[in-house]
Parts: sequence; structure tokens; C-alpha cells
Amino acid sequence: MPRITRRAALAAAVAAPFVSNIAQARDLGQLVGPLLMLGFAGNNPSAPDTGFISRELSQGSIGGVCFLGHNTRSKAGIEGLTAAFRAAPRRRPALIAVDQEGGAVQRLSARSGYPDTPGAAQVAQSGENAAVSTYAGMARMLRRAGFNLNLAPVVDLGFEKRNPIVAKYGRAYGDTGAEVARYAAAFCQGHRQAGVLTCLKHFPGHGSTLVDSHKAPVDLTGTWREDELEPYRQVVSQGLADVVMSGHLAHARMGGAAVPATLSRAAIEGVLRGQCGFQGVVMTDDVDMAAIRSRYQPADAAVAALAAGNDLILMSNTAAPDNELPRRVVAAVQAAMAAGRLTLARIEQAHARVDALMARAAT
Repeated sequence: MPRITRRAALAAAVAAPFVSNIAQARDLGQLVGPLLMLGFAGNNPSAPDTGFISRELSQGSIGGVCFLGHNTRSKAGIEGLTAAFRAAPRRRPALIAVDQEGGAVQRLSARSGYPDTPGAAQVAQSGENAAVSTYAGMARMLRRAGFNLNLAPVVDLGFEKRNPIVAKYGRAYGDTGAEVARYAAAFCQGHRQAGVLTCLKHFPGHGSTLVDSHKAPVDLTGTWREDELEPYRQVVSQGLADVVMSGHLAHARMGGAAVPATLSRAAIEGVLRGQCGFQGVVMTDDVDMAAIRSRYQPADAAVAALAAGNDLILMSNTAAPDNELPRRVVAAVQAAMAAGRLTLARIEQAHARVDALMARAAT
């Protein structure tokens, strides 16, 4: 009788309408779980969600956790939470992420007991060497606080001064791709010195828009410039890109005016990987944002994002908190595989990339 490999058994299981074998279901969950990064409620270790997230991390049902503003009220609360999540027993370190750009977007700030960091527009006035030093200091602060992934830098361009989410808050380093690339590289270099991973965002560029993707779907077709890809090309070519975040930003030439880059294989595989040369982890912007949530249930959005080429799915789980969300995603993945909309090879590819990233994460 021919030998049945574990992979073949799993492939056969997901080809059926339902996973009938508990062990096979667990195998699929162990492949999919590390691809999920969840948000949570609470701002201290006593919060009910602390135990939930710790258990999900230990069981491999999720690969990481993201801290948002409501989680970062105090230094004691932040560091108590990160300590709890880091203590969850795992084969690989969990990805413990936070948005720490500086300026208008910094979860660790004077308000929560940490030093403030200037925003991108201000840093760009200081020169690249000073920027590396500034960001190395910020990254050391993150590392001491228990984080190993910073969901920054912003590499959006600032040429559209009416932009409601980038230019308005001084989040761009400059108006050209070359200028932004220099300071994004300095940001990444500073974090490398401190052992903290970084994430370029928001691909393919949010700086030209007149709409905030937190609030509504965005079509870039009439405003986007080719120069918005330059920061990705340059930072990738320097070997400094750990993660790239796909944005909820549609373009007629990148999958269609109604298809955000988050869910577009043409954008991720064709442009980001093909044209910009990035072969590392691509993660989504939060699929709980209105631009996606207005059209998709979270588990369905996760499946579509994986099929498009994303490797890590960010789910803040705040619009309608659901402790069963990791299981719902696994079930949705299994159904998509059975229907031929997603392949086991795609899941294994994403898993391998995320696993390699976790291996580099500071504990």
C-alpha cells in the first residue's frame, strides 16, 4: 500500500465539504493560526481578553497580537500585557505589534509614560543620520516594553496636501519617492540596531487620496503616481524590508477600481513582488476597517486576502468582538480550499514566510 503523507491526508481532508477528522482539522488550524494577528480589549493584565489571547497564542490559533490605542493607557498596563503574551509557551516567538510611527501616531508616548517621538515631517528636517539615532532610541524603548514588531514606517508620499490621513497629520517624510525612501531606510536601520522588526505601509500608497480608508473604500486610479512605489523598491533593494502592509486601496491597473490591494493578486503578486522585488511577509491592514468590513465578513476577508497573496492577516476584532474568530477563519479557509478558491500550497507558502519572520523576532 502506498505511504500516505501527512500533507496528502490534509489535502484530502480539505477537499471534502467538511473536515471530518479532528487531527486533520487541527493540522489545518496549525497552518492557518500563525497567519492571524488579533487585536483585543483591555489595557492591563487583569483584563478578560488577556487570558484569551494568551491561550490562543499558546495553542497556535493565532500568530500575533496587535496593540491599539485603547490597549496602551499606561506603562504598567502595556508592559504587563506584553509580558503575559510573551510568556505564552510557543515554538516560535509571538509577533507582538504596535503602531509606533512618532508624532500623531504613537501608542507609546508621554500620555502612557514614555518619551515622545517626533513625527515623520519633523524628523525629515533633521537629516538621515539623526533619523537613524532617533529611531534606534524609539526601537530600544519598544523592545524594553516587550514589542518585536513596529507597524511602521509610513512610506506614503505627502504631495497631496488635502490628504485627510497622511499629509494632514505630518506622517509623510516628503513629497517624492526618493526622499521618503531615505528616511524610511533610516527608520528600518534604527530598528534593526535594536532588534525590532518593521513594516512598510500602506502599499501601493495612501498619500494621494482624498478619502480615509478607515472610513470608506478608496479608489486611487485618478490620483496615484508611479513614484509612490519608489520607497518600496529602494528599501527592498537595500534588504531592509521585513514586512509590507497592503492597504485597502484600489487601482484600475492593480486588480480593478473596486478591488483593494489587500484583496488583489495583481497588486501583491504582480506589483509588490514582481515589480518591487519583495519576497517577504505581506500583511493586511486591519480587515475590520470600514473599507473591507462594509463588503466582507472578517473570515471571508481573511480568505480573500490569503488568496491574493497576503501572508499575515491583521484583525483588530473590535467592530463585533468574537472569540471564535480564529476558528471561523480556519473553517472559511477549509471551505475555500474545498471549493478551489484557495490552495494548500498558498497556505503553506504563507506559513513558511511567517514562520521565518517569527524566527527573527526578539523574545
